[in-house]
Order: sequence, then structure tokens, then C-alpha cells
Amino acid sequence: MDTAVQIYLQNQREIAHSEGFQSFHTLNFGEYQVKGREAFGNILAWNDEMLAPQYSQKITADQPTRIILLPLAGALEIDQGNEVKYVDSGECLSIVVTRGQSFVVTNPYPDQVVNYLQIRLLNTPKSRLDTVFSTFDLNEKDQLITVFKEAENCTQLVIGKYRGRGEGVYFCDKLPGNVLVFIIEGAFEAQNRLLERRDALSLKNVSEVEFEALSHDAIILIMQTAD
Repeated sequence: MDTAVQIYLQNQREIAHSEGFQSFHTLNFGEYQVKGREAFGNILAWNDEMLAPQYSQKITADQPTRIILLPLAGALEIDQGNEVKYVDSGECLSIVVTRGQSFVVTNPYPDQVVNYLQIRLLNTPKSRLDTVFSTFDLNEKDQLITVFKEAENCTQLVIGKYRGRGEGVYFCDKLPGNVLVFIIEGAFEAQNRLLERRDALSLKNVSEVEFEALSHDAIILIMQTAD
């Protein structure tokens, strides 16, 4: 089976913004619908978002969805109506929402912009229905750390910080696998493709993904997704 490859450059992402809020869309999202940016496997959206100090953003799903929130700089306050949670850098929170259900994320800082990823996954009948909170330590360098895993859907999210020329391999749990690679910081060569900060690479029908850091303390995020 042939491998299908696509690169998503950071400077070609769609930008949506409102007062105090900015979102860069790697995949189609909302009114942004263009050819070649369709959902990848069960990944519906991959948004790189920023909230200004003390601003909030309402998140609503139009279908059963698991929403993963991964702070890259700062922390988020999440208000689900009956409960308020906090998720900081080095932590990840995923929430299952039904169609029309919503919650609010807020930047609690008085003078600091918060940057986070909002990743949306299709919540299939096989999916777990629980909220999942996890922590990870990027001081453990040159290795991939599991952030989220849902075996039922062959979905896994891993992260790693690498020294310059540090190498790694991601092995797919399900073969052949579908993988999306996202560079948070620095630059990498992944599967012989150059990727820089906030670039992404999708790979279909692969068994493994080889990569090498081209800068010091470069951070890579890899998600394996179901078909």
C-alpha cells in the first residue's frame, strides 16, 4: 500500500480572530473549507490558538467530539458549567462533548497571553466517554512521552523535546498507520521532510516515522489516528 504524504506549512494556515482571540487552522474548521485541508482520519480540527489576558472563548461542537486542550505557554481555566478545571503547560485535558454542548476556556492571567492547541477528534461509538487528564515532563529529553491514548480507536498523542541532532522513531500501534506530525518549537527532519516551527506533516499507510531534531530543544508532537 502506497504512502500518502502532505505538508501543511505554518504560513499557509487560515487565521480566524476576534477581540482577544486568534486561531490558526492547520485543517478545515468552521467557515474555512478548502481542498486539501480536510479532516485527517478522525482528526477533525487542529487549531493553534491564543487568548489575550482575561479573555474567554466559548467552544461548541456540532457533532460528538473529543476535544483535546494542550497549553503550550501558560494555563487555561475551563468552565463546563458545573465544574471548573485548570490545565497548565506540561498538562493535557481531553473532554467529550455531544452535539451542541459547549464549555468556556479563559486566560486567567492579568498580563500574559496563553497559547494552546485545540485538537478535535470524531467521537465514534468505540470511543471512551470520560474526561482524561494527563501530565508530562519535557525535561526528560530525547524520548517520546505519551500524552493521550485511546486504544479503542487506535488513537495516540505523543510529545518529545530533543537536543540538536537528537533522533527518534515513532512506531505505529496499528499497521498500516496514519500519523500527523506537528512541530511545536524548532525544526526537524521527519520522514526526510524539513519541518519548521508550527509546520505539520500527514502520513498515511506507514509503519513508523523517523525524525531528527535540527535545532536545540526542538519539540515535536505526533498523533496516530484511526482511518
